[in-house]
Amino acid sequence: MRNKNRQSRFCLAAALAVSAAAAPIWAQSTSAQVSEVPNADVPPATTENSSRPVYQLDRSEENWSGLCRHVNGRQDDLWDSLKCFELRRPFWYASFGAELRGSYEVYRNYNWGSGPQDRNGYYLNRLIGHADFHLGPSVRIFTELQSGLEFGRNGGPRPAIDEDKLDLGQLFIELRPSTRQDRVPIAARVGRQDFNYGDGSLVSLRDLNVRRPFDGIKLILQQQEWRIDVFAARPVVTSPGFFDDGPDHTQTFWGIWATDRKKQSFVRQLDFYYLGLDRKNAQFDQGTARERRNTLGLNAHETAGRFSLFQEGDLQFGTFGAGRLLAWKLAQIASYSLPRVRYHPVLEFQGAISSGDKNPQNADLQTFYPLFPAGVYYGDMVFTSGSLNAIVAHPSLATQLSKTLTLSVDSFSLWRQRTRDGLYSQSGMFLPTAQISQSRYIGATQDLDIDWRLDRHTNARFLAAYYEPWLYIRETQPPGKDTTYLSIIACYKF
Repeated sequence: MRNKNRQSRFCLAAALAVSAAAAPIWAQSTSAQVSEVPNADVPPATTENSSRPVYQLDRSEENWSGLCRHVNGRQDDLWDSLKCFELRRPFWYASFGAELRGSYEVYRNYNWGSGPQDRNGYYLNRLIGHADFHLGPSVRIFTELQSGLEFGRNGGPRPAIDEDKLDLGQLFIELRPSTRQDRVPIAARVGRQDFNYGDGSLVSLRDLNVRRPFDGIKLILQQQEWRIDVFAARPVVTSPGFFDDGPDHTQTFWGIWATDRKKQSFVRQLDFYYLGLDRKNAQFDQGTARERRNTLGLNAHETAGRFSLFQEGDLQFGTFGAGRLLAWKLAQIASYSLPRVRYHPVLEFQGAISSGDKNPQNADLQTFYPLFPAGVYYGDMVFTSGSLNAIVAHPSLATQLSKTLTLSVDSFSLWRQRTRDGLYSQSGMFLPTAQISQSRYIGATQDLDIDWRLDRHTNARFLAAYYEPWLYIRETQPPGKDTTYLSIIACYKF
C-alpha cells in the first residue's frame, strides 16, 4: 500500500510538471503566513518519533535535521531522502525542496475598467527550488532559485509581480559561533534573503507570482521563548530577464523585530518592532520627495478558549521633503470558533484605521505607509486600495466542509480616513487624486475562497471576488466600473 501511495504521488508531481511545461499556470496567494519554525542547527534526531516540520512561506525557516536518522531507515514520505541528505562528515547534511505553482486568472474590468482588458484571462506559473547545506553546527549555506512566467495577458506582464524568467530568490551564508550553553545563541546571515514578519502587513516576501527578496545582513538572537532579528538591507528590484535582479539603491531598510511566544498563556505572542525606511522618491498625493520614515509598533495575539484576539498599533515619524512626517495605524481582529457545530465555523471581524494626509498644500505629511506588505491583504484583487488613508471593516466566516476542504467568505468595506488625501493600492502606489471627488466611501469587495488540500504536498484553490466601487471611484475619469475576479490555483511542494 505504501509503494502505491508513493507511486501515485510521484505521478501527480510528474503530471504537474508536464502541465506546467505545456500550458504554464498559476498566481497569487492571499494568506500572509507567520514563520513558526526557527532555524536551529541541532544534532540529527535518533528516533522515528521526530516531529515533521510544516512547510513555511519562507522555506529557509524549515529545519529538517530530525529526518537525518530513522530507525531501520524507514521513510514516511516519497521525498524524505532529499529532505535530509547526510554528508560524510558528522552533522553535515543537505536538504532540498521545491514548489510548483500555477494559476489561471480572469478579470472583468481590471483596475475598475481602465487600461487594457483581457476577457479570456491569462496563466501564471511559478517554480521555486532550494538547497540548504549545513556544514556542521556553525556554517550554513542556503540557495533558492525562482522562475515566474506569464502567458496570454493582454498588455503583457504587470511590472515586478508577474514575470522573472530566472533569478536568485535567496542566497545567503549563515554563521553560528560556538558558545557555551549559558550564552544566548546568535547567528549572522549575510546575502539575499526573505523577510517575513508578523501577519505580513508591514514586512512580507510578497507571495505573488514573483516574490520580493532583500539584499543585506541579519543577526538572529534566540533565547527560550524570545527571537530577536536585527537587520539592514535593500529590497531587490525585479527585472523580467535571466539573473538581472539587483538591489534598489533608492531605498534602504533597517530594523529590529522581537517576538515572544508562550504556549500556555492568554497572551500567546507579542511582537515589538522598530523599522526604518529611507526612500529617495516617495510619492503621495501632495507630491514626490525624499522620505525618512521610522515605525514603532506592537502586535499582540491572545487566546481564551474559543475566543481569539489580535491587535496591531503603529506610530510612524520622520521627514518628507522639507516637512515633518507623523502617521499611525490601529487594527483589531476578534474571532470566535464553534468546534461542536457542524462544519466547525469560525466567525471573525477586523476593524482597521490608518491615517491620511490633512492638507496636500502643507509640507507636512500624515499618510501612513505599509513599507513592504503582502501582495494582497484587503481582498483577493491585487490592484485595489490598501492600508494608506483607510478605514476598513472586514467580517468573515470560515468553515471546514471536510478534513481536506475549507470554505471562507469575506467582505471588505473601505473608506478614506481623510477626504483631502488620495487613494493608494495595497502595495502603497498612489492612485487617483483626492481633488476629483470629496466622497469618503471607496467601495466594497466580496470574496469567496475554497481550499482543497489533497495531501501534505498538494492543494488547490478557487477564488472568486466582486468589487463594487462607490462615488469616489465612479466620479473619476473615466468612471470606475464594477470588477469581477476568478482564479484557479494549484500547488505542489516538497
